[in-house]
Amino acid sequence: MKLMDKRLTLEVVALTTFIAIGTAALVSNPMTFGAASAELVFKKQNSLDSSDETYNSNTSQSLSSKNISLTPYRMTEEHYFEYGILKTVRNITNNQTFFNTYLSDDLIVGRGNGTMETSDGQKITWISSDLGKLRGNQWVYYGVMLFNNTSSESFSLLNNSIALSKSSYPLMEPEYIWLLEK
Repeated sequence: MKLMDKRLTLEVVALTTFIAIGTAALVSNPMTFGAASAELVFKKQNSLDSSDETYNSNTSQSLSSKNISLTPYRMTEEHYFEYGILKTVRNITNNQTFFNTYLSDDLIVGRGNGTMETSDGQKITWISSDLGKLRGNQWVYYGVMLFNNTSSESFSLLNNSIALSKSSYPLMEPEYIWLLEK
């Protein structure tokens, strides 16, 4: 699959996920689908159970942040570095770059990319689309990620996979990634 096709697929999945499920976590009024609320859909999915994550990180470091534009919306470029745990590999690093567009004082749309790497140099790259909502003094993000193809044995679990993510800034709770079934 070509990179552009992967990005289009990611955008469609991201949009569908946020409309159908994720938006309810970002807004104060519950969204309903017929007789079922989005909260109930989340509970039935069991896809965002922290005990069932594929990846988690408790350590994140902001490396840099710069304003790219102030009009028509504020846009920033952010760089982060994490230490995390993948189910198949204990300790990995996750080097991330996000381009964020502030739609309001408390709502961000972000596009990210990054590289996860083991201590012996095995790697996998990814791209993501995220929505962030300001909750008190903390940004909470929900995203959809697309992992690229890799020949690295340590990351074979993530090969060409789509995942959901939840993270925060500053990191006051673990970042989680859940794989969608193939």
